[in-house]
Amino acid sequence: MNWLRRVLLGHFGSVFRIGLDDLLRERGYEVVAEETLDQTLVDRLVDALPDVVMLDLDCEHGPETARAISAAFPSVKVVAFSANTQTVRVFPRFHGGESYDLTLSTEDLLDTVCST
Repeated sequence: MNWLRRVLLGHFGSVFRIGLDDLLRERGYEVVAEETLDQTLVDRLVDALPDVVMLDLDCEHGPETARAISAAFPSVKVVAFSANTQTVRVFPRFHGGESYDLTLSTEDLLDTVCST
């Protein structure tokens, strides 16, 4: 059973975001919000109250955004990943912006989203 279920998707390309949304929903996650052009990620985070925020490490300011969200919202897990370097950077809940890296794979990504 997935303990962390509510997911907010950060800025991704539209085709990738649709695929990620479908993959998460098929596995029983609730995608509660996506970053949009008219609202910032923090606004969406405050409105949606997700358990997990997923971000793109390859976009400009991706690592800084992940660290800032983790520090400002300690009860939210941040999972940021890079398709370019095949890396998942995990900012666990209640760890003050500290992170660790994993090798990117679909199953590991989903396992990381669901674990506490």
